[in-house]
Amino acid sequence: MASVFFATFFSVIMMSFNEGTWEKMIENTLRTQTGHIQIHGRNYWDDKVVDNFMTIDAETIAQLEDIDNVENVSPRIETFALAASGTISKGIAVCGVSPEKEKQKSNLPLRLVQGVYLTETDDGILLGEGLGKYLRAGIGDTIALIGQGYQGSSAAQLFVVRGILQLMTPEMDNSMAYITLPATQQFIDMPDGYSGILISIKNNNLLYETMQHIRDRLNLIQYPQSESDTHLLSIDFETSSFVVYSWHFTMERLLQSSESDKAFSKILMYVLYIIVGFGILGTIIMMTNERRREFCMMISLGMSRIRLAAIIAVEQIIMSLLGVVFALAVSLPVTYRFTEHPIPMTGEMADTFLQFGMEPVLPMSVQPFIFTNQMTIILVIALLAVIYPVNKILKLRIANK
Repeated sequence: MASVFFATFFSVIMMSFNEGTWEKMIENTLRTQTGHIQIHGRNYWDDKVVDNFMTIDAETIAQLEDIDNVENVSPRIETFALAASGTISKGIAVCGVSPEKEKQKSNLPLRLVQGVYLTETDDGILLGEGLGKYLRAGIGDTIALIGQGYQGSSAAQLFVVRGILQLMTPEMDNSMAYITLPATQQFIDMPDGYSGILISIKNNNLLYETMQHIRDRLNLIQYPQSESDTHLLSIDFETSSFVVYSWHFTMERLLQSSESDKAFSKILMYVLYIIVGFGILGTIIMMTNERRREFCMMISLGMSRIRLAAIIAVEQIIMSLLGVVFALAVSLPVTYRFTEHPIPMTGEMADTFLQFGMEPVLPMSVQPFIFTNQMTIILVIALLAVIYPVNKILKLRIANK
């Protein structure tokens, strides 16, 4: 029982940590960066240029915010420009945001290391710390942006540096700037134009239903063929210009990384199962050899070998079941405790998590499959180990005992 208990307990804890870590990472990324759902122009995903931006009015955006499961609606304008300060220039990514909505979504003000945050109608700019050092631009300096406007027009405008940000990765820190949505729309000469709208939702289990509600608000008329097609809600191009994507499509690389990591974890789990299997088998071999005289006495007194083997098999099965039940009784509250109150991280590891916009904690997961899968596998291993005492009893030579 102890052997089965510890095998089940440790396999559940290991799998729960792995699943919980990835769930937290994906959830943090979706809520603070990409959103669970994205709306784009119909050709934007294949060719991310200004001419493929979509036009959507403020009333429609407000209607999206009224959908029950929607937590945050963040319109974005993402484009590229040549930034120049004095004689220094560099190609950068320009992100037009609503300062208030971005504050709620990604806590952008917390990354401010110098200067002040933008207001909704501000015509200033926030630079990544690395970008500011490269351009030798500080608070109050003027940055010139030159890029492509809507329908082939030239985009050129001056922006005053309001603040310096310490962004999540060195790539972003060295090449990214934020300005307000009105300033970006004026820069590209496209009123009510957006590269996309990022939507965060409260319950990811209602993703499909929420996408359908968004489809209704945008008057998209073609439904997906099945739930497997919910990564993309396509539309009739003659009646609308929007396409709605789920995070399974927009975050495909992160999902692939998750699957790769889980595949490696499965290899570790298989190694653990082998160790567990030999541990259980070793325990049963020891118990069987210690009881040989008992088995010989029972057979000598007239009990059939088949009946004795069946009794021992049932005995082992009951002990294995009890071990699994006890493991479930202990592991369930432990995993639930650390799901609600994850283990906090400190030191350099915590700083690394914060730099990537992640909460510095190690959470667990209480997904039902974690418990059912581990219990089933350990039980199968324990049942396979029962073959040894059954075989020993059926072939036991009494005369030598």
